[in-house]
Amino acid sequence: MQPIPPMPELEAFGRGLAPRAARHRAIRSLHAALSRCEPFAPLAERVAGLEALFKFLASRRAAPPPATAPAPASTRTGPTSGQVARFQLLLGALETFPALRHRFAHVVSSVLAEGTGGGLFGRLGLPTDRGFFSETVDRISRGLLPEPVNERDLVQLLGRLFPNAAALRALEATPPELLVELSRQLSDPAAGLAPWNPLVDHLTDACSLLALRIAAVGLSDVIRARSPQVRLSASPFHRLPRAVDALLEGLRRYRESSDARHQSALQLREHIEVCHELMQQCRTVTDAVVDNLERFGVSIDVVYRLELVTRSLERLQALLRQIEPYAEPARAAEAKALLVELVGLRLRDRKLRDIAAGNLHLLARKIIERAGHTGEHYITSSRGEYLKMLLSAGGGGALTAVTAATKYLISWAHFAPFAEGMLAAGNYASSFIVMQLLGFTLATKQPSMTAAALAGTLRDSAQHPDLSALVSMIARITRSQLAAAIGNIGMVIPATFAFDAWWRSRHEGAPFLNRETAEYVLHSLHPTHSGTIFYAALTGVLLWASSIAAGWLENWMVYRRLPEAIADHRFGRFVGRRTTRWLAGFLERNIAGFGGNSTLGFLLGMTPVMGKFFGLPLDVRHVTLSTGALTFAVLSLGFSAETAAATYAAACGIAIIGTLNFGVSFLLALAVALRARGVDRSDRLRLVLSVLTTCVRSPLQFVFPPARDSAQVHGPVSVPPPPAH
Repeated sequence: MQPIPPMPELEAFGRGLAPRAARHRAIRSLHAALSRCEPFAPLAERVAGLEALFKFLASRRAAPPPATAPAPASTRTGPTSGQVARFQLLLGALETFPALRHRFAHVVSSVLAEGTGGGLFGRLGLPTDRGFFSETVDRISRGLLPEPVNERDLVQLLGRLFPNAAALRALEATPPELLVELSRQLSDPAAGLAPWNPLVDHLTDACSLLALRIAAVGLSDVIRARSPQVRLSASPFHRLPRAVDALLEGLRRYRESSDARHQSALQLREHIEVCHELMQQCRTVTDAVVDNLERFGVSIDVVYRLELVTRSLERLQALLRQIEPYAEPARAAEAKALLVELVGLRLRDRKLRDIAAGNLHLLARKIIERAGHTGEHYITSSRGEYLKMLLSAGGGGALTAVTAATKYLISWAHFAPFAEGMLAAGNYASSFIVMQLLGFTLATKQPSMTAAALAGTLRDSAQHPDLSALVSMIARITRSQLAAAIGNIGMVIPATFAFDAWWRSRHEGAPFLNRETAEYVLHSLHPTHSGTIFYAALTGVLLWASSIAAGWLENWMVYRRLPEAIADHRFGRFVGRRTTRWLAGFLERNIAGFGGNSTLGFLLGMTPVMGKFFGLPLDVRHVTLSTGALTFAVLSLGFSAETAAATYAAACGIAIIGTLNFGVSFLLALAVALRARGVDRSDRLRLVLSVLTTCVRSPLQFVFPPARDSAQVHGPVSVPPPPAH
């Protein structure tokens, strides 16, 4: 190795670089940063020198123009930013002082050669093969724990050179022409200066690593089982690593060739085209796997693997662009684009938002679609369907009266808090499941289901200029909700009267609730003297959560193909195939309801217990159950001047509870469904304006169906009939 010339003194440096501003602060800062770039210093000091130089380049403060190195064409037509001016000053220094060019090139070359770059190109910003939950835990750990310093890790070097968003913006503002000039000045084969060769070696190693990782995941059992059936040797995942190896061998010949360079470039392009074709075939396979998930249920593990394959293919394609035989300006633009991407990924490396958004989006959408599929039969169109909704809701209200009475019987037994909570949860869940099996309706379960169906319809009609059919669907949803609420509340009151009368006949005329409990009920339902408003909103959240559980369980059943497994189970030889098929159909029709009802019952029963356990003021207020409790209280205390004020206040509380139960669950479900289905804000605004206009012109259709429902949804917003499994 030739001896490295010494660093010029500050005075000579300033006079040679910018004679008119030799003592400028930027010149002193640049000289100090370059002085720290000692070629034979320990690795930590060389890295610190590069870090100081990049900090100088990222500054937005002005810098004087150098006497040499004219500005690139992209910056001549307008004012030069501080970062560009400082980059030009660095280029001027390297052009003016060859000693600096040699020192800086040797520092860059040695740092890159001693570093490990597999993680920079082949791992940074990409999901690992450990799985979704392991990756999530790892990101949380890396965000909370300090990172050990490794001077050889190029990922850490990238983080030190570009530590924040300001440094990233400075990189984005750098014209590619300046990068071309920097590469030209640092590369001098005659003098043995080739600082970028180690970087190319790291890049080619990453290409091999990515190709092998893509093949391993693409040929895994869970992906192969959902991919088009082909022989292993014909799979693009199997062929891709071999094509990449051939490409890298062609790249080696291209870099070493001097006489037949044109022929080597043609062969290199052929290898690159083969790799691109195979990567496109891999994407086709992943699209087929996604279609399979759409039809047969979603798994987080499979979605995570698909995300790993997709992102790795994108990275491999970006790396292949770096080794194509481009002209220098195009090569610099590609290198800058890759560097900008890597810096942005480094800044987001520990955030959970990216991994959650990429892997949970499809699962969330499928869960919402399952919920929306269930919610379609809650939407009535004709007067006959409206009457059926009233009757089924009436049955639900009558059964709720028994549920409310059982709740008090459990509390009077004075079990331990956990046992009381579990018994209350079992009471609620069994009641809701019986309602489901008998065909009854619980009004508060509707909003989260119908909101998902509405979101799907809104997405399908996003580009439709006429929203009248969609507005009519909203009107049907509104009056269906109203019918269910009227049926529930309208029947829970007489059913409570009947239960109280039966109780009095069995207990010598004593009302079901004693005076102390009845007074507590009136007080607990007061809208301002208790936590009724907060508890009602919390119950709306629980109602929405139960719909998510219902959609998740149905998705899990479909993904595991549970009905098919039951229908073809070997026990059919003993109980008969007709029995197993009936059981499979029964499970397919009702599993979402079982999951949602069980979850809702558990949440309603255990939330107060968990509030006591953690010392938090948590309770639930369900409109139908609260109406039954209020009726029991009035029957116990009687309606007199003494209790009238408290009764009226409690009735107002019931109205607020109903509004919040419906409103919160509907809005939460609609918001999640809109995000999962990708509905634009502009479409939402158009829908709101159309609904308000229709409500002013024809308000009755939001309350009661017309004689002939003229708003038959057509085209892309049609609502399918209830599923007949």
